[in-house]
Amino acid sequence: MIKLSQSLYDAQISGNTEEAERIKAQIEERFKNSQPKVKDNVVQFNTILNDDKSSAKSVFNFMTKELGGDWWEWEIETIYKVLWLKFSVALEDINRDKILAIRHLCNSDQPFWDWYEFNQMALSFSGSIADFEFFKKPSPGMVINAVKIMNYIRPDRQGQFNNEVVKYICISLKDDGIYVPPPSLYLLISDKFKDMVSDEIKKIWKNIYDVYQELVNNKTIEIKEETEYIQARRIFSAEAAAVSYGS
Repeated sequence: MIKLSQSLYDAQISGNTEEAERIKAQIEERFKNSQPKVKDNVVQFNTILNDDKSSAKSVFNFMTKELGGDWWEWEIETIYKVLWLKFSVALEDINRDKILAIRHLCNSDQPFWDWYEFNQMALSFSGSIADFEFFKKPSPGMVINAVKIMNYIRPDRQGQFNNEVVKYICISLKDDGIYVPPPSLYLLISDKFKDMVSDEIKKIWKNIYDVYQELVNNKTIEIKEETEYIQARRIFSAEAAAVSYGS
């Protein structure tokens, strides 16, 4: 490089423009070749599994597309290894929990008939890690989201849940002050729910749904502190929360 620099200086002093340009190009080429090469194997793939807010539905779709339709039959360690080798992904707690819940759901019908397993599914699918040491109760939005995701992942069940799970869903919603089935759960729980609420509440279900529909349609309504409006707001909030978990 020192000799080239001297040659460039001599060419410039002598006014040999063509020679000076040739030497400059040679120096630039040597400098370029001396730079360290970027290693292809350090590329970090940014996948849906890097985002803790990814829905259980999108995680399931991603795993099925990228790993094949039988990935849930693999050993857990194999799943982790393949994700690392293929996408350089080391799963964080939240999405690891979602994948484990999805895998369990694909391998077992138990979440459809055991209320406790359903409870754990609802937590995992919403990003609230299931805790097997301390009981955690899912919110109404988490419950709605769980039913939707379970039906999506296991269409073979045709939306059939055991009476025990249906009863648990009703009790859980009532515990959160909801006395009318959220619309997306109506077909599943309405019969059981009717046995758990008073006749006075059942008589105004239609009025509650009317107010709810006005909220859905973004109509300007007068918010009143009456049962119909309170209940409509609660099921509206629950349905909206479920959408945020499942989007």
